[in-house]
Amino acid sequence: MNSKQKIILASGSPRRKELMAMCGFDFEVQVKNTDETHPPETPSHLIPELLAERKAMAFAEEAQQNIIVAADTIVILGEQIFEKPISRRNAIDMLTALNGNTHTVITGVCVLAGNEKIVFSESTSVTFNKLDSAEIAFYVDKFQPYDKAGAYACQEWIGAIGIKSFEGSYHNVVGLPTHRLYEVLKNMLQSRNNFI
Repeated sequence: MNSKQKIILASGSPRRKELMAMCGFDFEVQVKNTDETHPPETPSHLIPELLAERKAMAFAEEAQQNIIVAADTIVILGEQIFEKPISRRNAIDMLTALNGNTHTVITGVCVLAGNEKIVFSESTSVTFNKLDSAEIAFYVDKFQPYDKAGAYACQEWIGAIGIKSFEGSYHNVVGLPTHRLYEVLKNMLQSRNNFI
């Protein structure tokens, strides 16, 4: 779907790019380095929204003429927060912890246009089958999941053989809650008479 106002996806993630394209909007990708740390006292369920908002605000100047979409995803198991692994050992440890358990994937989204800012998040429960250590090591070595929260992508091999069930949005686990984002963008564009 076309709009008179340009949409900028503030993410270098190829998965988010694919999901935005699936929504049918014309957009372009722009990326700025943004601090992804957060205060240790931040409640875990608020971290993705905080970081998504920070990523969007890096484009505050561009947002005066364009619509900015930014997102962040984390994986939570109990009280543990799994962001992107920093090493092979770290990735294996994350997947070993998730193995045979149910965890929560939260994606926070910030849509910024002029002085209007909409921030929201979506949660999905994911249950893993029991994998053996060789299967976990195979996945990490072959797919190098170092840019993925929780050290996995559900659309890859590990999702096909290792994920037992989803409760909630599958696309949210991939990287964007597309159903909700579509409604936010559609309403924003319609309110500006920019939806074609």
